[in-house]
Amino acid sequence: MRGLVALLAALSCAAPAGRAAAPGGALSSNSIKGPPPGVGAEASAPPVAPFDGSNKPPPAATRQPFPCAEDEDCGPEEFCGGAARGGGAPLCLACRRRRKRCLRDAMCCPGTTCSNGLCTPPEPPQGATELDEIGAEVLTRRTPAPAWLPTAKGEEGDFCLRSSDCAAGLCCARHFWSKICKPVLREGQVCTRHRRKGTHGLEIFQRCQCAEGLVCRLQREHGPADASRLHTCQQH
Repeated sequence: MRGLVALLAALSCAAPAGRAAAPGGALSSNSIKGPPPGVGAEASAPPVAPFDGSNKPPPAATRQPFPCAEDEDCGPEEFCGGAARGGGAPLCLACRRRRKRCLRDAMCCPGTTCSNGLCTPPEPPQGATELDEIGAEVLTRRTPAPAWLPTAKGEEGDFCLRSSDCAAGLCCARHFWSKICKPVLREGQVCTRHRRKGTHGLEIFQRCQCAEGLVCRLQREHGPADASRLHTCQQH
């Protein structure tokens, strides 16, 4: 009987000691298990974009807005916008593209201006289109034709400026107050012999020169007393 009492007393003393050792040792089966140390910190950290090795600045969507006091404090494609949410200094915002609302030119991207509350490209000055068309027309008129293009020669009776404007066998001679292409004189035809230089341009009805191989001479059958003194194209 005494031995049984001693055994019960020993068991009652050992039970509190086992409960006290449980927090420092292994967890009981009914306890809540938590994640190991350090796992929660890694899961809550934001992902970091890999470095691509370039020197390009991050895109405007990922850049932090920069505080500013005026438009000159911002980049070439930014403008100094309104105050940040909750008050504070104004921030540099991305410029607004074509057909976007605006209040001033600085809000629009380069190449556009703020017109009637919208970012629009600048209009050409008045009259610039007409001047360009006139200049192109004048340039077309003054541009000479290429040398390889065939040029039509004038026929008999056509207006001309020089003998090179007329076809073969014709020359450019005065007819009244203009010049036309006339046939070169052949053998036996009446010609005009000019004794003094400068009288060739005084004729109203000018004749061409004699053809190649002919000269303008006085007719042999006419004597010196003949008043007409006709000259004809003759062989040398």
